[in-house]
Amino acid sequence: MAEFAKSGNCFSCELKSSMFCLLTDIQLDEINSNRQQVTFKKGETIFKSGGPLTHILCITSGMVKIFLEDKNNKKNLLLKIAKPTQLIGGPGFLVDELHHITAIALEDTKTCFIKVSDFKEIMAENSKFAFEFIKYRNERVIFYFQRLMDLTHKQTHGKIADTLLYLASEVYGSDSFDTLLSRQDLADMSAMTKESVIRIIKEFVESGIIACNNHHHFEIIDKNKLMKISKTG
Repeated sequence: MAEFAKSGNCFSCELKSSMFCLLTDIQLDEINSNRQQVTFKKGETIFKSGGPLTHILCITSGMVKIFLEDKNNKKNLLLKIAKPTQLIGGPGFLVDELHHITAIALEDTKTCFIKVSDFKEIMAENSKFAFEFIKYRNERVIFYFQRLMDLTHKQTHGKIADTLLYLASEVYGSDSFDTLLSRQDLADMSAMTKESVIRIIKEFVESGIIACNNHHHFEIIDKNKLMKISKTG
């Protein structure tokens, strides 16, 4: 169950989004006074597609799965893994104030909830902050477009190569990493079946491209070959 608290201080927090450095002391103090710190346990839903978008969330620890949810409960599309300092909320901000994506804690995760009304007020007052936030949102949209394009045009081996390279470079920052993502998560991230993911990972291991231990530890052995598979699809 989510735990609510009020601790720490935005002024001294090293895990706040860099765009908050563009705020005046008065504006940052307003954020600090009104924010709510919420801790989610692994597997808890942070927000759900179709629900009201009342807050923008800043992740301060842990990781979050962001995905498009199949309304028929057949198959989800895992778009990205959000990490500390990143803001999550959704494209419904400034549109219909509804969530169009679902977020679930991949591990125990701490977040700061900032009211949408406070965010809008500060954006109206501070053009530099507003510009940076819009830029941040647009970068996310471009990333999603590229992900969807890759998943549409690449074959199964290229999709898995893409996913492993993304996890290594963008999520864990290392070619050797432990992940809490299940094989089903990897399937949802690659728009494939779990069985296909298991088969291709086994092929990559047998070919000496990657190493995989205990289902959760991956190491990219031949990065050039993996990148070639990713490009050729």
